[in-house]
Amino acid sequence: MKTENTTSFARHPFWQALLRGVITGGTLSIAFGAGFFFNQYYVKPETSPTSFELLNEADAVLEDDYLYELPEESDRIHAAVAGMVASVGNRYTYFVEPSNAEVNEDSLAGRFGGIGAELTRDEQGRYIIATVYRDNPAYIAGLKEGDIIVAVDGEAVDESDPDMTNLLAAIRGDIGDIVAITVERDGERIDFEIERAEVLLPSVIWYVVEDSPEIGVIQITRFTERTPEEIEQALQELGDSNCRALVLDLRNNGGGLVNSAVGVASKFLNGGVILYELQNDGSERVFNASVGGSWLDEPLAVLVNENTASASEILAGAFRDRERAVIIGTQTFGKGSVQHIHTLSDGSQLHVTSAEWYTPDHERIEEIGLTPDIIVEPTENSDAALDAAVETLSETLENT
Repeated sequence: MKTENTTSFARHPFWQALLRGVITGGTLSIAFGAGFFFNQYYVKPETSPTSFELLNEADAVLEDDYLYELPEESDRIHAAVAGMVASVGNRYTYFVEPSNAEVNEDSLAGRFGGIGAELTRDEQGRYIIATVYRDNPAYIAGLKEGDIIVAVDGEAVDESDPDMTNLLAAIRGDIGDIVAITVERDGERIDFEIERAEVLLPSVIWYVVEDSPEIGVIQITRFTERTPEEIEQALQELGDSNCRALVLDLRNNGGGLVNSAVGVASKFLNGGVILYELQNDGSERVFNASVGGSWLDEPLAVLVNENTASASEILAGAFRDRERAVIIGTQTFGKGSVQHIHTLSDGSQLHVTSAEWYTPDHERIEEIGLTPDIIVEPTENSDAALDAAVETLSETLENT
């Protein structure tokens, strides 16, 4: 029968050898083809000798052999990630734990559940209330500028903390919840229980110069989502007050959202380049001002100092290169790099330096900063930079 003939044919030693050769060759061909495919399209990175297995190994040793109570597993993981990110050696590339990530987002949004007060640190590292916003919870409760915060919800403030993010996270929270704050005032400790409310954190302050009513001052403290809208309101009110020239105060402005800075620039520039962004792949992105700003021709002076950084340096650099304003003050900070914020699976964030900013004249900002047109060093008993700006603008108005 056919089946028997086939079986006996296959059992012949010659054909068995031939068949083995065909199978072996076919297998090698398939293996080669598969290897080529995966090398071209799906190469798995080689595992380093110091791989994540080492991390698990070290963690297991801690679990088995550590004498005292270990931190929570999530805290250990966050510390490991923070250490890994710190190893790249770039101060603007860093890891942010979930609670602190929320504080960052709230600050950039310009609104959050809080008490309505600005904090700062004194020379001793203590956390001080710098500003209490009128009609906000802190104001109503009786907190005052100069109060030293010593505890929040019974937990002592850690003055060794390098920044105030943890403290802000403790003070802020859900609207309607109570936060207990202990302050020191004139050597006495005072306890407050304050109900959190939605705080609209202003990023723009404006006023008319008392002795020069034709000159207005606009101070931008940070660039948030709401800053362009606040600037428009400031320009409207100062225009209604018959101001014919402006001082834009960017001193101590550490930056914020670059799109917000572009929006502000568009109030003063009628189109054209604001900045160039050099990407990590070597390409260049151009940011242009929109057309039709509300303060295009009036005289403008910009104040900067050593704490003027990031988005505020972009704005000052654009005005300088475009000859839209005279820049007055001291050398700026020199923070011209771009950080992409990646939100991770547990709500933590990874800030990664991925680009650099350049002025319209292609001048680098990172680690260099901007040199003002008029250098004015600060003085103890007066605002020398503001005085110089008012004098410069007054001369300009006299000549127009």
